[in-house]
Amino acid sequence: MQLDRQRTILRDELLKEEIHGAVIDGIKVFVLPKKGFRRKYAEISFEYGSNDNTFIPNGSGEPVNVPAGIAHFLEHKMFEKPWGEAFSAFAGLGASANAYTANNYTSYLFWTLENFPKALDLLMEVVFSPYFTDESVEREKRIITQEIRMYQDQPGSRLLRETLSSLFLKHPVRLDIAGTESSIQQVTKELLYLCHTNFYCSANASLFIAGDFDPEQVLDLAAGIITRRGLKPCKPPFRIRPEEPHDVGESVRLTMPVPTPLLQIGWKDVSLKQGRELIMHETSVNMLLELMFGGSSSFFSKVQEEGLTDRISFSYEAWPDYAFAVVGAETTDPDRLMGMVFDEIERVKSTGVDPNDFERLKRTMLGRFITLFDSFDTVGQLQMRLSDIGEDVFSYGTMLKELDLDSVMAGLACFSPERSVTTVITGDGKHQNGPQRLE
Repeated sequence: MQLDRQRTILRDELLKEEIHGAVIDGIKVFVLPKKGFRRKYAEISFEYGSNDNTFIPNGSGEPVNVPAGIAHFLEHKMFEKPWGEAFSAFAGLGASANAYTANNYTSYLFWTLENFPKALDLLMEVVFSPYFTDESVEREKRIITQEIRMYQDQPGSRLLRETLSSLFLKHPVRLDIAGTESSIQQVTKELLYLCHTNFYCSANASLFIAGDFDPEQVLDLAAGIITRRGLKPCKPPFRIRPEEPHDVGESVRLTMPVPTPLLQIGWKDVSLKQGRELIMHETSVNMLLELMFGGSSSFFSKVQEEGLTDRISFSYEAWPDYAFAVVGAETTDPDRLMGMVFDEIERVKSTGVDPNDFERLKRTMLGRFITLFDSFDTVGQLQMRLSDIGEDVFSYGTMLKELDLDSVMAGLACFSPERSVTTVITGDGKHQNGPQRLE
């Protein structure tokens, strides 16, 4: 067992919260003790997602290309074992398990009121003991095909997919996380084992545990369970990304059976950041979006009064190799709302935002941060992501306090009309049609 005896303790004296950490056989382990909470939580996350389709395997000098959607396919298959299906085993322990694949990571988790040691042991078996057969892979292809078709028929999912595929011309974020019906037919058990061996390694994993625990005891428990896995020292493979141009594709208009048209505007951000600067920038732009289009903004009051929409969604997502913002709504007049959104951005570029609105929103965000620690899954995902860049969930709170109006206004540079696309879904037809690219 390789247990880092220099265990770290991260504290926030004001919040009276702390996170205990250690490195166990290469896995970064974090424990959030929450006295008085009955539910216990564990999540293990691997820095491997749907974007990782081209890489150089360990021990090889040649890059390999794997089918789009294989990370999601692998996540599905990890619950199948020679002895049966792991979801049922979790249920037998009184635990509720789940898993999900994103663009940059894959996570497996469970909640339980009892049998936490057995559930944690089972979680480690799920992720570190793969079992694939040709028959089960073929069976899974049929299941995921149905899942892909289901998402294709969901207007909200289709809206974002069309936006990203127009914003990004080469980067794999433009592809659906589940892949396509064609790409998943290329998945084999050999490719699944290849991806598991290279990405499901201890140096690529973080484990977050939360509940009413003695942190030292639960770290010892985790150390014993992980050590029994006999994990070999490893490192993630070298990832390869295509060079993404600054240009964007064409806007899209399509028909689906929707009662009210859907609009989404997307902007590609080409000023990519790293580390702490990335998190600060991501937070600043999300704050700017809320100031411009949030429920308390004058813009929202105006479009609501005009009957254009009663809800606007928005987000900004940043990673070291790509970043984008989206604003969307269900609206009676997508073309008018689209023009108003672009006009509002230009107005804010010219006149700025009210400093009082900024200070009020900053206080609100700090309040949200304080309540974050009662949401085990949210704080765990944030802690695991921040740890990869040398930060932690408490330093994120410090970043919020450091935000000023100038840094938020600098986020306006992301919203260049030349690097934007729009997607509109209307209900003009009874059946779904293919996307029409707008000149």
